[in-house]
Amino acid sequence: MTLTTIVLRGRLKVLISPNPEGLVDRELLKGSTPLLLLSLLCEGPMYGYQIIETVRQRTGGTYTLKEGALYPALHKLEATEFIASYWETQENGRERRYYAIQPAGLAFLTAKKKEWNQFVDMVQAFVGPRA
Repeated sequence: MTLTTIVLRGRLKVLISPNPEGLVDRELLKGSTPLLLLSLLCEGPMYGYQIIETVRQRTGGTYTLKEGALYPALHKLEATEFIASYWETQENGRERRYYAIQPAGLAFLTAKKKEWNQFVDMVQAFVGPRA
């Protein structure tokens, strides 16, 4: 386990990670959740646990999207009509709620990707490209 101490916005923060390369400060990801979710849903409809597992797998476990953050974010995207949800009955009889991106969500995602790329370029102007 690695402990790393940083100062962010004038506050001392301690980040704990099982490996030094896996440090991800959740503050950096807060505003990116809609971008992540809409990007995933561009691949096709997904249900909540599937989203959580896909995020965990793609990040190699360095970022875990918790249910307490996922479902409010999905409900907010649904309220803005960026996504829609529907129920589907599984073979075992259980129902599963799927989320699918909508045209307004695609337009929003396009704008957010452009904004994200501008942000990355700006930060890289200070910290340099990936090592």
